[in-house]
Amino acid sequence: MVGYGHEGWEISSRPDPYAVAGVVDSAQLYAFGAVATKVNIVHADRSTPGFMRSPPVVPYIYALESAMDEMALKLNMDPVEFRRINDTTKSPIDDKPYSSRSLMTCYDQAAAAFGWTRRSLAPGSMRDGDWLIGWGCASAFYPTHIGAATARVRLMANGNVRVQSAAHEIGNGVYTVLGQMAAERLGVELSAVTVEVGDSQLPPAPVAGGSNTTASTCNAVMKACDAIREKVFRGATTANDGPLAGRSPNELCLKDRQVVANDGASETLTDVFKRLGAASVEEYAEFVPEGLTPDAVQKLYAGKLAMTGGAHGKKIMYAQGAEFVEVRVHALTREIRVPRIVGAFAAGRLMNTRTAHSQLMGGMIWGISSALHEATEIDPRYARYVNDNLADYAVPVNADVNDVEVILVSEVDHDVNPAGIKGLGELANVGTAAAIANAVYHATGTRVRQLPIRIEKLLTA
Repeated sequence: MVGYGHEGWEISSRPDPYAVAGVVDSAQLYAFGAVATKVNIVHADRSTPGFMRSPPVVPYIYALESAMDEMALKLNMDPVEFRRINDTTKSPIDDKPYSSRSLMTCYDQAAAAFGWTRRSLAPGSMRDGDWLIGWGCASAFYPTHIGAATARVRLMANGNVRVQSAAHEIGNGVYTVLGQMAAERLGVELSAVTVEVGDSQLPPAPVAGGSNTTASTCNAVMKACDAIREKVFRGATTANDGPLAGRSPNELCLKDRQVVANDGASETLTDVFKRLGAASVEEYAEFVPEGLTPDAVQKLYAGKLAMTGGAHGKKIMYAQGAEFVEVRVHALTREIRVPRIVGAFAAGRLMNTRTAHSQLMGGMIWGISSALHEATEIDPRYARYVNDNLADYAVPVNADVNDVEVILVSEVDHDVNPAGIKGLGELANVGTAAAIANAVYHATGTRVRQLPIRIEKLLTA
């Protein structure tokens, strides 16, 4: 591509200049030759909007990925290959490199699992009786947000560990990942770790938003654990006697509640703590990611959140993925069904593959919802929301989600943060709506530019 222009219009209330402005992220996705973006605020008689579904990326990526599908069709080119020739390892804006870039690896693995090579290119060319079949794909793309975070960790002489952070558990699995990080760094089993979160008296952590919690808080816990390791190793190596006396701390690790040397020599934590004359070692740590000011923790204590990552910093940092969708559209009624969806995602180090798999699956299902079901209905007489409850606001049920396959793509990123973690909670629903819209076009030849894709939009096309 030689150029990319993207202009958005966002509706806000009369007094509030609120905007999400997702062009910052969409402009980084491919090797655009030249880039021009602009966001306009349209003031109207309605409430100020708020964050919804992977803000601000979803609506802007929907437009871009729909356009990518259109251009591939004009070129008579496979949509995956069109993305491949426009792949990039650096920002088209300022040439900053990606900390890691696994987009096409995601496409290759997801396409193979989906069976993409069996897709015919022409719209309306695949059919099963009265059902028109469409296959579509789209990229998932979300900035790696990282905030300042603090944590307190205590290691007891018996090997039990306590981790404290005022992070929020909203189903993001923070109890699990903080416990895993502490267990790994301190050489104990996960069951030996007690995690305390969600209390404002604990060391502060960022808000649970922007998919930052794991990347931010795990780095704070790791830093605290490493300070504990240093004290324990010093106690083991500076003793006048003992199996590890005189050794370099670089030779040591913590394993099975013991301090263990490279050659197998070891000493129990209980004995090391006796040498230290302490029942426990506790460390408080502050993690400030590169790109934030030194007073970021002070601001955090004052309730002011600051984040970095994404397009900011010396390298640009994004989690990436590829989604493939099959839709079936009834030739007469235009009823839409989504029998299967496959997604492959790369997000740096995955602290827990089970919870990551669950979040990515949920994200794709929510993406199906945004494509086919959800819309906020406003009464034009009073500018009030009509469907403001779950009884009237349509969301997917089991019958809407038949087969969802999640592929976790291995990715190592040493630059994103010390722990190598990217957030993934909001990644998976970024590309789903575009993939479904592209599949609907492949089935029917009708391009739907405004979500949700309802039956009447296909009947009147």
